[in-house]
Amino acid sequence: MLRSIFFMLLLASSVFAKDPPGRAATTVIFVNCAETRPGDDDALSIAGQEQAGQLASFLKDTEISAVYAPFKQCLIKTVEPLATSKQHRVQYFRDASSENLPEIMEHILKTMMEQNAGKTIVVCAPSKSILKMANMLGIREKDLKSSRGAFEEVLIVNVLDFGEAVAQKLNMNFQKKV
Repeated sequence: MLRSIFFMLLLASSVFAKDPPGRAATTVIFVNCAETRPGDDDALSIAGQEQAGQLASFLKDTEISAVYAPFKQCLIKTVEPLATSKQHRVQYFRDASSENLPEIMEHILKTMMEQNAGKTIVVCAPSKSILKMANMLGIREKDLKSSRGAFEEVLIVNVLDFGEAVAQKLNMNFQKKV
C-alpha cells in the first residue's frame, strides 16, 4: 500500500513539474543517514543497518539510475544495500554545501542532473545539506516543512531545469519490530 502511494506521488509530482513535450523531469530522492551507534557517528547501529535494508526494500520497484553519498561511512552504509540491489555502486561526491561553497555544490548537482537527465537518482546526505541542495535545485526552504532530520523522511524533488523544481516530503513509515 505504501509503495503504491509512493509511486502515485512520484507520478503526480512529475506531472506537476510542467514538462514540455518530449522532456522528462529528473527525480532526486534525498534521504538522511540511517541511525548511527551511540558515540560513533560514523557507524550504523543495528537498527540503522535494518533501516538501510528497509530503504532498499522500499525502493525495490523504483528504477534508480544512480546512488550518491559524500565519502562518510554512515552515509555510504545507508545507501549501499540500495545500490547493490540496483546493481550500482555508491558514487561519492564532495558535500560542498556543508563547507559553505555553493558554487562547487551547484556544479556537482548540475553534473549529477546532466548525467541522469530524465531519470531517478538517490542522494544520501545530512539534513542541512539536503535543504541546501534542494534550495539550489529550486525549492525554497520556507516551502519545506521543518525537517526532523529523521531517516524515515525522504524528500522527492522533480527537477525540469536547474532552479525549476517541485518537492514532496514523504514519510516511509517503517514499522518497528515488536
